[in-house]
Amino acid sequence: MENKKENGEEEEEGSIEGDVLESILSYLPLLDLDSASQVSKSWNRAVFFSLRRFKTLPWLLIYTQKTYPPYTMSTTAMAYDPKSDSWIELNSTSSSSSPSSPVEHVSVARSSHSTLLYALSPAGFSFSTDAFHLTWRHVAPPRVWRIDPIVAVVGRSLIVAGGVCDFEEDRFAVELFHDGAWERCESMPDALYASASATWLSVAASSEKMYVTEKSSGVAFSFDPETRSWTRLLDLCPGGCGLYSRSIGFSGESLIMAGITGDEDNPTGIELWEVIVSDESPMDSRFESIGSMPEACLDKLRGADSDWPLTSLAFNAVGDMVYIHDAAENGGEIVAAEIGEGGKLCEWRTLPNANAIWNNKSHAAERVIVACSNVGFSDLKFAFKNNLSFSTA
Repeated sequence: MENKKENGEEEEEGSIEGDVLESILSYLPLLDLDSASQVSKSWNRAVFFSLRRFKTLPWLLIYTQKTYPPYTMSTTAMAYDPKSDSWIELNSTSSSSSPSSPVEHVSVARSSHSTLLYALSPAGFSFSTDAFHLTWRHVAPPRVWRIDPIVAVVGRSLIVAGGVCDFEEDRFAVELFHDGAWERCESMPDALYASASATWLSVAASSEKMYVTEKSSGVAFSFDPETRSWTRLLDLCPGGCGLYSRSIGFSGESLIMAGITGDEDNPTGIELWEVIVSDESPMDSRFESIGSMPEACLDKLRGADSDWPLTSLAFNAVGDMVYIHDAAENGGEIVAAEIGEGGKLCEWRTLPNANAIWNNKSHAAERVIVACSNVGFSDLKFAFKNNLSFSTA
């Protein structure tokens, strides 16, 4: 009995628990954290408390959809988890929770300001903002017929602007969906006359406003859903940097801009700034440099054929991560960086096997949709509940 007691005491002394266990668990990738929670009741409790220290790094999500009716989205998607630095295959095992069901028979799905997916047709409007886009909301279509609008969700308001068909009277029309109805708002500014569609504009959304900038010129405005009005901002043209294309996004409450320097025939680099907008005087905004893409990453982003023009960037910024790839999807890699202390970009990386992921996902009859989500433990549990399974690619 004494030996058993001694052995038991040794086992207890050798076990990991309390603050030490919680600290260790906080460094695990999210899927490993879920596995750890099933070891025992004490580990499950330790996982719960470790979430206070857990640093969430946003996942990059890649969906595919058929390019012809009924525009079915694949039940398999890919996700990159920066904490484990690996790709994860997402499989929906239930048709009721499949990403394909909300947009099937409707239209193509698109992504906007990193976290939003939507599908628009004359018959209806569907959109999703949850982490894995498992739940979709379906509403009546906007009153104005549109083919290439900018779309954003700000708070509880859905905003659709521009991108109207040629026969519509107001090509700058803006509509806001709130409390179950569409409402016409102040039209887009005349300064956006030549670019009032998603093709030429980059859009970002904070918790209070929608921001748009013309990709080529940097002309910028914000839209306030409370006042239903537009405000002119300082042009997004940091002094001393000649940019021929730019894209914006939000990291937390910070407006981030990525811009390509040089020209299309000879891009010289990609720079990133935090755009600090003054609430009192929006035209007095200023720019703070947060990082430059390393040359090796730029070469990977452009792909093997470096003579291919780099016309614009696809930019996803959520939480403490930014993801950048060539909007033309010409075979280049995906580049990512983490926002570290002081708001500066660090730990630049090209995503492992990204080129293979693109090739596997880019069939002639399918189109690729890229989104980004701040995935938390509760999001993972919600996904399991809705029959989404995860496997390492």
